[in-house]
Amino acid sequence: MNTSLESVKNYVLLGPPGSGKSTQATKLKEALSLSHVDVGSELRKLAESETDLGKRIHEVINIKKELVSDGLIGCVVEHVIKGIESDRGVLIDGAPRRISQVDEVEAALASHGRKIARVIFLDLSLEEAVKRISIRFLCLSCKKPFIKKEEMSFTCDQCGGEIGQRQDDTPEGVAKRYEVFMSETRPVIEYFEEQRILLRIDARLLPDEIFDILMKKIA
Repeated sequence: MNTSLESVKNYVLLGPPGSGKSTQATKLKEALSLSHVDVGSELRKLAESETDLGKRIHEVINIKKELVSDGLIGCVVEHVIKGIESDRGVLIDGAPRRISQVDEVEAALASHGRKIARVIFLDLSLEEAVKRISIRFLCLSCKKPFIKKEEMSFTCDQCGGEIGQRQDDTPEGVAKRYEVFMSETRPVIEYFEEQRILLRIDARLLPDEIFDILMKKIA
């Protein structure tokens, strides 16, 4: 690797449902020329491939219907990183979700001469997460997204299909997803806080306000 570790910054982005991770990932990727490693998307993409790794992931998530092991998470991160230019930083989104994944992610980075510079945690309460997500609806046919309003037609203006809500986006669904995230990820947050590389951001702020804080703290 021709570029020093100190000059190439690699980040991890964590946040519960509704915290605005996708928005900030897009902003950071564009502003800092980062390669965005969305672990969930990479898992789905690899599961459709005919590679040995893809076949292993396909068997776990599509046949056995099980959670991907920590080891496979590390393999996915390493697989993606090896295809990224050595002088370009990465933004890892979706891992480590559990404390047992920390070593896997750090080892995957280290295998390519990288390390984590900062871990960004978008902190949001359960109440705010439910408030934000439970107003999300979509057309059950064409998948066009809608935001619930007081007077709302439940017929899609694009295709005429029925407008409904994903089970995960109901208040009960959001609460379950939030609780799972926090129970799994709180030890990860605490670990990186002890390492003095955690940046905790109040996700109630407006997206541009959050981004301004991030640019001042990490750029």
